[in-house]
Amino acid sequence: MLRFPQRWLNRLLCYVGLFGVLFQLTAALHAWWHQIPLPHFWLLLIAPLLCLVSGLWSPLQPQQEPQP
Repeated sequence: MLRFPQRWLNRLLCYVGLFGVLFQLTAALHAWWHQIPLPHFWLLLIAPLLCLVSGLWSPLQPQQEPQP
C-alpha cells in the first residue's frame, strides 16, 4: 500500500524524489520552450522516481514503517 511514510529517512526520500521529478519536468518544459533537444529525457527521471518509490513502497524502504 502506498501512503506517505512516517519515518524520517523514508519521508526524506519522498521529498527528494518529488523535488527531483518536479525539477526534471521544469527543465524539460524549459528545454521545450527554447527548442533545446532532449533526446534521453526519460532516462533523467529514473533516479528521482527510484527515490520516490523507495520512500513509498514498503519492500524498498530503508526504515520499515510500523504496521497500523
